[in-house]
Amino acid sequence: MTHYIGVDISKDNFHFCILNHEAKTLSSGKLSMSLQGFSDFFNLLKTLSDPIVVMESSGRFHIPLYCFLVEKDIQTFILNPKIVHRFFEFISANNPSKYDTKDAKILALFALNNPEFLKSYPENSELRSASRLIQKLKHELAEAKTQIKYALTVLFPEAEKHFNIYSHSFLNILLKFPSAKTLKKAKPNEISEIIKSSVPKGKTPSFSPDEVINLAKNSIGVDNPYLSQTLIIYIEKLFFLEPRIKKLEEMLVEKMDEDQQEQIKLISSIKGISSKLASLFLAEIRDVKRFSNAKKLIKFAGTDPVTKQSGKYKAKMSISKQGSSFLRNVLFQMAVGVVKWNFYFRSYFIRKKKNFGSYKKAMIAVVNKLIRVIYAICRKKTFFNPAFSKFPVLEVSHV
Repeated sequence: MTHYIGVDISKDNFHFCILNHEAKTLSSGKLSMSLQGFSDFFNLLKTLSDPIVVMESSGRFHIPLYCFLVEKDIQTFILNPKIVHRFFEFISANNPSKYDTKDAKILALFALNNPEFLKSYPENSELRSASRLIQKLKHELAEAKTQIKYALTVLFPEAEKHFNIYSHSFLNILLKFPSAKTLKKAKPNEISEIIKSSVPKGKTPSFSPDEVINLAKNSIGVDNPYLSQTLIIYIEKLFFLEPRIKKLEEMLVEKMDEDQQEQIKLISSIKGISSKLASLFLAEIRDVKRFSNAKKLIKFAGTDPVTKQSGKYKAKMSISKQGSSFLRNVLFQMAVGVVKWNFYFRSYFIRKKKNFGSYKKAMIAVVNKLIRVIYAICRKKTFFNPAFSKFPVLEVSHV
């Protein structure tokens, strides 16, 4: 006889409710989110025949208990909170009060009545978490660069026109001399030592110490202690983030399985898409081939067009945004890349922009076109070739 156990998890503890196949409550209780609490729960489950544990995806609080139970060979499933919420509203129509024990019972009832929704934790959950962390860190890196640029418009406004202000050699100079006023007092040998320690062996510096000092002497920049400190903080943040993002990207690619590695090669055959972006894309969707057609992949991404109209309200076209915002962000980055570097997609973008009269709508069209192309080349295991409407099949190993 199957027993259904609903688990409602919070940061410090979890509530459980055990139902039999007739929806009768056999037991309920509260345990701590600790090894002792997990062990007590497991000992209770061992007394039941065919236990099925269900829990909501609650941020990351559910992961330790989920992993513990899976390691103990207990059938454990993750439920989509949105679907459970609709079920909760239906069950609680006459009694809308909400408390943890009731939530646990409703989870068990949901599992009993809707076995088709029982799904194990996604296989690519670790990849997806890594992908989203990379994107968040990249956002912070972009913010750091913006703040560096902003500070230099006051401290050393001429720098951006003459140097790559994000090069490590120039940033290391700014760490020691964070304004034109302080930099013009620097000695050439001091600047030379900083450049020498920053430029990799075999590479020639893009500027000389004299160029930097002379530009600083003729600068209109002001000496602002607050902005100088701001500049130093964001330069240090940039130096902190860059190697860690690179390490995470390498780890992400290494974690991909054989099929995903193959799809990375296929997707990155599209000029304008790097293997790193391709890996972020696959971390979000897991496998292109799990979608039966390109339309479903577009819908999963939330870039499918929808019409909004009510009565006399004028219809307005937009995208559904039902999917992951992280996935849409990756797709937009890919679209920007192909529009810039790929003649096939750039021509498509220009044509759509002329038709729509809108950059945003044209880019959405490019995103959906790109999804269709990616779907086609991954399903057919062929490299991108804009010369053919139907891409010829090639061996991936030839890359």
